[in-house]
Amino acid sequence: SREAMAEPPANQAGKSAPFRFAPTFKIDLVFSVAYVVLFIHLWGRLNHSVLVCWIAASFGFALALCYAGKVYIIESLSWRGGDARHYVVSSGLVTDGLYAYSRNPTYFLTLVQCVLWTTMLVVLQMFAPLEPLPFIASILAPALFFVVMDRVIDREDAALSAAHPEAFEAYAKSVGRWFGRRRGARS
Repeated sequence: SREAMAEPPANQAGKSAPFRFAPTFKIDLVFSVAYVVLFIHLWGRLNHSVLVCWIAASFGFALALCYAGKVYIIESLSWRGGDARHYVVSSGLVTDGLYAYSRNPTYFLTLVQCVLWTTMLVVLQMFAPLEPLPFIASILAPALFFVVMDRVIDREDAALSAAHPEAFEAYAKSVGRWFGRRRGARS
């Protein structure tokens, strides 16, 4: 979520609400696990030459940077009073920092991860006998992620628009849903 939220809701005893995973985290986890399964399946059929190991390690490093980036984005939102696990109407919309370039920077990074996973699997597939089903699954996964998350974003956009009508309308006009500032947008 891209808004700085009020305190998380408390239960009746005055304690904070129990930990729960955000639905978007669950979607991210499903795609990550699917890619790991595809990778393990492919890795078992590969000749583990220095080149293959170097390719896998390079992509692994890039993927780790994406995961670290998402943790940083979520933590920076937390510093501002937000919490992705609790959907509470906030006092203000976060529109600066990375949010000045993407209304959904964590989702954008997850899409980048999907593309990195797919690229790695396609490149590594050159060193193993082709298995069409896993190959096709890895290629279709980024598109499937995009479609699923775009629907989630529709609901989040509607909630943010209801909570901050004028601010969100101006923000949506100046910053792309996935990435990019729009022409004529103020700095």
